[in-house]
Amino acid sequence: MTDVLTRYYVKEEEFLDQFETTAVVAAWFLKGAWSPNYHCNDAVRRTRERLLSSGGLNDLVFSGAAVYHGPSGFSSVQIALRCTTRSVNVRVKKVGQELVAEKLSDRHLVAGV
Repeated sequence: MTDVLTRYYVKEEEFLDQFETTAVVAAWFLKGAWSPNYHCNDAVRRTRERLLSSGGLNDLVFSGAAVYHGPSGFSSVQIALRCTTRSVNVRVKKVGQELVAEKLSDRHLVAGV
């Protein structure tokens, strides 16, 4: 049986309320390239979008997160991150009783494309 998408988060603060531990595992795995924003809100998202569209978003920020469940319950979270020049997708999955992060993709984007 395969895992099933059970929820997709577009608001970082809602994701962190439910999955803070997985976010911390992903942030640690990325060694400082991304940090969860515990003060994210609509105003922060508007500023991020403005910076992204103008080419000035230099730091990776939360774009969305997909939560998957399998027959035994929670199995993984995929976190999408972006900035002006990069798009990163990280999976945090449950292996036994531990959470383990892995990078699914890391694309460097060309400005203006």
